Amino acid sequence: MTTTTSIQPTPPAGIVASPGLARGDALVAMMGLTTCLLPFLVPAGPANTAPADAGILLCIVLSVLWAGREHLPIRLPYAAGVAGLMLGGAFAAYISIAPFGSALVLIQDLLLFAWGAALALGRHNPAIVRAVTVSWCRTAAIYSGVMAAAYLVGFNALTGVSAKDGVRAPYTFGDPNLAGNYLVVSLFVIAACKHPRSPGVRLIAYLLVLLAIGFTGSNGAMLTLMVGLVLSVAVTSYRRRGAVAGLAVLATAALAGGLTAGFVMPRVDLTQLREEAAGSVPLLRDSFGRSANSSGERATIVREGANLFLQGDAAGYGPARTKATLEATHAPYVKEAHNDYLATLLERGVIGGIGLLVFGVAVFARCLRLVFGNLPKTYAELVPRPWLLAVVGPVMATAAGFYEVLHFRHLWTWLGLVAALVLAMQDQHDQHDQHEVAR
Repeated sequence: MTTTTSIQPTPPAGIVASPGLARGDALVAMMGLTTCLLPFLVPAGPANTAPADAGILLCIVLSVLWAGREHLPIRLPYAAGVAGLMLGGAFAAYISIAPFGSALVLIQDLLLFAWGAALALGRHNPAIVRAVTVSWCRTAAIYSGVMAAAYLVGFNALTGVSAKDGVRAPYTFGDPNLAGNYLVVSLFVIAACKHPRSPGVRLIAYLLVLLAIGFTGSNGAMLTLMVGLVLSVAVTSYRRRGAVAGLAVLATAALAGGLTAGFVMPRVDLTQLREEAAGSVPLLRDSFGRSANSSGERATIVREGANLFLQGDAAGYGPARTKATLEATHAPYVKEAHNDYLATLLERGVIGGIGLLVFGVAVFARCLRLVFGNLPKTYAELVPRPWLLAVVGPVMATAAGFYEVLHFRHLWTWLGLVAALVLAMQDQHDQHDQHEVAR
């Protein structure tokens, strides 16, 4: 991993840069390394810990020391929403006398929130943003190439393919859906950062990541990929040709979707297609071929979860308690929620639900800033197309409907990057205002 300390940090308004401000060498290197470790989640340690967690913890400590040494103001992006989620979870755990596992979930909440806040310090030092984005782009491309090659030669010890998931590849994530989600997000990070810089090499990186996504057999990954691609074309059209062009793309996509749903799908025998897929290529059998069962299972989970919420109270049952509560109530289908919206209401109650709403609004507002605003020159060189980074927001919001994404480490890495870029934009705006007043 390459770190560049020659990029001088942009001090916030009212603060004079000191020579030591650019010397966050250890922090920059550690953040880059931690980003490289994000895909390596198995074998898992106690409480599902991974090597990246040690890096996250060390980065948090180094960030506090660096910020204290340089007397930097520390912002806590997404604090109101996370506070609501944690307060709702703690209150639910207290009321229901939940076991220690619920406390571990709250500790994870705090750790990931602090990781995002540490990354947000990139507003003071672009080298942090560079280390994280370059490490992410390079890791995703190389990782995808290695895993795709291992899958093609049948090296299951590396791809993680087992009887549990059929021929779907979970890689080093332990879950094909989690692997697919990381790779989809990585695809848009590569596009936003235009890294690798060479268009030809970048095209190869795109193809490798897409191939690796395909081998996960994740229907959710394919759906979120389509959502992201449509939005990418729309926001890029807006940036290059104006609002009319962007709205035209969205309208065309909506019309195509409506025509497909209204005229094409009723005339297509999905059952027959699934049966044909189930009896053909193994990867199709274990992805599209199982989509009916998967959809049915998720519908059952949502129905049972909704009944559980209506039969309970507004306090919630405690973090990570959905499966245990369903089991205790003798529900016919005992599973985790696999849905962040439902899981938050069930486990963290109305307080947590409000917190999730506030959190979502905060993320949405920052994504809008990236779509409509312009980065300072130093940051624009690192992330030339920040509007594509904003596309990850709707991608993850969609994924949250069938995964529980709030504890995905790569989600919080993205959130921290977004916060750093938006804060850098705000600092530039504040400096401009100060210059205007001085004139």
